[in-house]
Amino acid sequence: MTKITKTADTESMTIDVGEMYKYKKEDLMTDISSSAYSNLAYVQATHRDLYIDFLEMPGIKKDDGKMHIKGTRIYMSHSAAQKLSKALDGILKTVHSDGGMEFYTPEDETEPKISTKVQQATTRNEP
Repeated sequence: MTKITKTADTESMTIDVGEMYKYKKEDLMTDISSSAYSNLAYVQATHRDLYIDFLEMPGIKKDDGKMHIKGTRIYMSHSAAQKLSKALDGILKTVHSDGGMEFYTPEDETEPKISTKVQQATTRNEP
C-alpha cells in the first residue's frame, strides 16, 4: 500500500515494503545459480552476523609456489545460523541412524578440534 501525504510545503510518500514483496507460497521458485563441492568449512562469528567459508581442499599449487584454495563465503544472521544448525543436526542424525554414512569422530569428545579424519560406519541400523 502506498500513501501520499501533502502539506502546504511538503509532499511525502509512505510505501509498505512488506506489501511490495508479498507472494503466494505456490509462486515461490528456487533459482540455484551455482553449486560447488566443499570438504572443509571455517565458521566465524561477529557481534552482528556469522559467516562460513566453504573450501575445496587441498587446492591447486600455482606458478607462484603457493596453494590456491577455491572457496565460497556465505554470510548469515545469527538467527539464520541457528536455524541452519538445527536443520543440519536433524538431517545428519536421520542419515546417520540409517547407517553407512561417513561421520566425524573426534579423539576427545569433550574438546572440539579441527580435524580431517572421517570414519566409515560399518553397521547398518535396520528399522
